[in-house]
Amino acid sequence: MRFKFFAAIGLVAVAAGATAYFSDSKVESFDEDAAGPWSKPVAGDYWAHRVSYPTMNFSPGWYGEAKPADRAIANGVPAGEKSYLRSAESPLTLAPNGWTFLGPSPLLNGGVVVAGRTNVIVADPTGPDINGKHTVFAASDGGGVWKTTNCCDANTTWRNVTDDRDIASIAIGDLYIEPSNPNVIYAGTGDLRYGSFTFGSSGVLKSTDKGETWTVLGEDVFNPLYAPSVSLGFPQYQAVGKVRTSPIDPDTIIVGTKTGLFVSNNAGVDWTGPCYTNSFSSQRQDITGLIVQNAGAGAVRVFAAVGTRGLPTTVQPDLANFGANGVYRATWPATGCPATGDWTLLDNGWPAGTGNGDPTGKLLGRLEIADAPSNPDTIYALGSDAVSSGVLGVWRTDDGGNSWVQRATASGVQAGGCSNATNGGSQMWYDSGLLVDPGNPEIVLLSGVDMWRSTNGGTTFQDITCGYGSGNVHVDHHARAFLPNGFGGYDNNKVLSGSDGGVFYTANAQFGTGGSSSANRPTFISLNQTIGSIELYSGDITANFATAATPGASAGAQDNGSEWVRWTNTDPAPAQWTVRNGGDGIYTRIEPVNELRWYYSSQNGALVVSQTGPSGGTTNATPSAAGWGGDTLSFVMPVEIYRYGELDVAGSGCSTAIGCSYMLGGTNRVWETLQGGIPRTSWYPNSPNLTKNTLGNRSFINQLAHATKTPSVVIVGTNDGNVQLGYGMNQGVADSATWVNLTDNNSVLPNRPVMDVTVDVGDAGNPATSAIGYAALGGFDQNTPGNPGHIYEVTCQNNCTTFTWRNVSGNLPNIPANSVAVNPNIPNQVFAGTDWGLYYTDDVSAPNPVWYRFENGLPRVMIWDMAIDRGFTTLAVFTRSRGVWAWPLPTGPIDIIFQDGFESP
Repeated sequence: MRFKFFAAIGLVAVAAGATAYFSDSKVESFDEDAAGPWSKPVAGDYWAHRVSYPTMNFSPGWYGEAKPADRAIANGVPAGEKSYLRSAESPLTLAPNGWTFLGPSPLLNGGVVVAGRTNVIVADPTGPDINGKHTVFAASDGGGVWKTTNCCDANTTWRNVTDDRDIASIAIGDLYIEPSNPNVIYAGTGDLRYGSFTFGSSGVLKSTDKGETWTVLGEDVFNPLYAPSVSLGFPQYQAVGKVRTSPIDPDTIIVGTKTGLFVSNNAGVDWTGPCYTNSFSSQRQDITGLIVQNAGAGAVRVFAAVGTRGLPTTVQPDLANFGANGVYRATWPATGCPATGDWTLLDNGWPAGTGNGDPTGKLLGRLEIADAPSNPDTIYALGSDAVSSGVLGVWRTDDGGNSWVQRATASGVQAGGCSNATNGGSQMWYDSGLLVDPGNPEIVLLSGVDMWRSTNGGTTFQDITCGYGSGNVHVDHHARAFLPNGFGGYDNNKVLSGSDGGVFYTANAQFGTGGSSSANRPTFISLNQTIGSIELYSGDITANFATAATPGASAGAQDNGSEWVRWTNTDPAPAQWTVRNGGDGIYTRIEPVNELRWYYSSQNGALVVSQTGPSGGTTNATPSAAGWGGDTLSFVMPVEIYRYGELDVAGSGCSTAIGCSYMLGGTNRVWETLQGGIPRTSWYPNSPNLTKNTLGNRSFINQLAHATKTPSVVIVGTNDGNVQLGYGMNQGVADSATWVNLTDNNSVLPNRPVMDVTVDVGDAGNPATSAIGYAALGGFDQNTPGNPGHIYEVTCQNNCTTFTWRNVSGNLPNIPANSVAVNPNIPNQVFAGTDWGLYYTDDVSAPNPVWYRFENGLPRVMIWDMAIDRGFTTLAVFTRSRGVWAWPLPTGPIDIIFQDGFESP
């Protein structure tokens, strides 16, 4: 692919820079949201450290450099005896040679059926079909594009259409159906919503068969690099926020990104850009609005909104450079971009100084624009307040942008008695959007924390979802779409909404006056029954999961709490899960013997437990001992329970009467309880500070685990590159364990974030004799060139007085590894969960282990955690935006014939 760098102004020109590719959240360390059922995470710069520690350098080119290694890895099925057969008692049918999706599909949150965040929705304009059904596409943050052909009622079913190995990023920020050919669909990758290191861009996707297959365009142009962040101390990410085509030439594609506009005049083969609407090189150039119109006589006019958030954050300090914010217009040339001087700032009727390049004293933050299809000269603009993060105002022009009138102030976006909805909510930099009724320019939909509707040309807006009140639609709205009526127009009563809780639909959008009373609002239904796009941090499964009569699972989800599920008579496996604990769900654990204690945690280590099963009442199980409050802990603080002990054996941690009760929690120290955290005073610290303390309040334990054969040995991995092993646990006395620092000044083990650890001893009766552990490393080899690799093995002897590290990464690509697991039935079989999915090796003891991909149904999605049940029947993986998947573990031995990984499924 050829790429023309068109620079009317130069922001920052770099060959390699700093950016972040993946993340969980929109919220910076000091973004605060009002309390409610849809609370948000506080992630801060954790995601920067995950990819860039210790140098704080990161180039998106590193992902590109890793792709050849990834593509060279064969897909296979882990070897070993596949003894799994469905039990007559089990409601589950797992696939011995592939993955089974467990859900949540859907998730029941506070009585509302939800999915993961939906960024954009588009409806096929040729609908409905002869059965009255519509084809609709919805795109999620990290979960790809979902398609339905039977929208829109409670029986709507969806399927993912972007599970393709050639698609590196399934975070979709925009969808666009080509008006002249509705078989052609474009998807912009990345997430332009100003979150803390959300998913980055990896090209523009194009489908010519209504989303069934996709081609990646401009992957070398639209990569994760946000070049202006190179010198700012923390990496940021690029995103394609808008995609449009020329109304007179569908091969001309215009896209808006965080660094201006780009254009291709030959269907995405070559690109010109970035193109700028202004000459203010010191200001950010985020394109948050893009309208492309046929101006007649062969001319095309383009409106572009520069809408930088405005409020700087820890990891995005340049958000304060919002002096270029405004709406601009230009006539688009036959080839290439308009010159910077050919753009006109449309500031007549806007606040004084709009778009003058000076952010001092300005309030105009993110901007969204929408035109009226029935009168293209009528355009609305929604501006956010950069200080309050609410609505600043709604402006309208009826002469193509020459003059504007502010139709609504902040108070015109009426709460109507709905909680947390004043002025559109407090995060209009994140959830913001406009849509004009195609048949009536006086009717406008506005997205904020809720969805609002105006019927008087944008003068006032009524809240029609009331998510923090009596409404049944998840808050934080991003997408909205009218459905076609089958007669060349659209039905303004039939509206789809996309929010942090998925897709919702109403057939009476114009009903009522809005506000807190459901009797005065449209009726919405959830369409999320089959969208499996929940973003998960961690989770657990019950004992003997593959064969149990009532297997269960739990998980912690970003923005959707901690949830649980039990299977009874359902088959196949995907099922509705139920939220049990609010906030951000983080770690969940299940006591595996009696299965009565279910643990749920939310951000920053807040742990609760139900002692009467998954849906029982909960009590506080967070440590209350002195010293806890002064520890440094992660937003995603790990919690672990020892689940493998032999029943009623002293020191095993598990008994018939109370089940398994030895638990761990990780701050910068290890906390332990022998009573399952009941009472919460039973927790005590059992280690010193195990970190290097080089990252301040980001020096904490990322993960910890008991040895599989004994709870008396514990391994710990820290965010600042340490691995430590503890002996003599479970004595019930604070600081009684002995700790051995295995880091050895990172002479072999890379000094990068240790994302996960696992360990086992050779002899449970004499654990001091020997141990073998594994560590999964984040970051990239470029930051530790003398110590490459992402999976390391450590072997210990004599209480680890002697130990040896070995890089067992073999042919793994150079990308962050987030999780590592060992098959207890076949200890040489190791699994690595990475940013690009799951890999395995059947022989980790080989001098240079050979790794394979294990897909067979599992999407190429970021894997954040894995769990193996008591009984060693099942491996479960917990993904970012694609839910939970399970596979029955082989029991061994490995057949030498299939040791190359090519066992046929």
